[in-house]
Amino acid sequence: MSTLRATSRANEADGRRGRAGAFHPGSYCRQMLATSLFFAIGILGSPTFWILHVIAGRRIPARQGQKMVRWLFRIYIKGMRALGTLRLEVRGFEALQDMRGTVIVSNHPALLDALFLIAHLPPTACVMRADLLGNPAMCGSALLAGYVTNDSGPAFVRQGIEKIRAGGNLLIFPEGTRTLNPPLNRFKHGFALVAARSQADVQTVVIEHRGPHLAKGVSLFSPAAMPLQFVLRAGERFVLNPDETPHEFSQRIESWFRAELEKPASNL
Repeated sequence: MSTLRATSRANEADGRRGRAGAFHPGSYCRQMLATSLFFAIGILGSPTFWILHVIAGRRIPARQGQKMVRWLFRIYIKGMRALGTLRLEVRGFEALQDMRGTVIVSNHPALLDALFLIAHLPPTACVMRADLLGNPAMCGSALLAGYVTNDSGPAFVRQGIEKIRAGGNLLIFPEGTRTLNPPLNRFKHGFALVAARSQADVQTVVIEHRGPHLAKGVSLFSPAAMPLQFVLRAGERFVLNPDETPHEFSQRIESWFRAELEKPASNL
């Protein structure tokens, strides 16, 4: 079998050109069941979290809300595995479970990256697009977990610093959106500014994904090869050098990601 990354790039290119994979009715039914499960959990879970947020307010610490969201995402992953629609391998995360006050950065090849990471990381606040707060399947969990929106640069940096200084972790996708130009979009530098001003370390996580499904520009309902295959692996931990600017720090980490993603990928 060719390497995971080479296959992924070829399939992503095919998906963006609109060519669907071979249609297998049984496989597609399982795929749609997994998709329906995703929306069902969001539609049922988000209002519950929203009600808890409204009623309990600040009496529920953000860290506890993050644990509840993590629990919900783990249920979804178990459901996908039970349906035979997901093959997920997680490497090196045992060493991260006591991590506090850390900026976590990852590449972003597919739609469910944040869900997979939050399910396996210690309690963590995620940086999300502001428009997702209007999504009924997302807003309740985001509010309860104290997630940070990226709609305003200064506000995003300030909120991120507050999360770090309070001992929390902050998950950021520096690409800003799912990868459009494999292996990696150019990084935005906000995460490095948060790390520099809060004097936080940056923990990297590399995501490997096989196939075009869930990539940017590929329909959620297009037939996909099952099971979906992912590898999450903990990467290097970075510290800002005394003579390094946040922009240089960001570029150094982006270069590391590019080098990692150019290596022969894991076979699943």
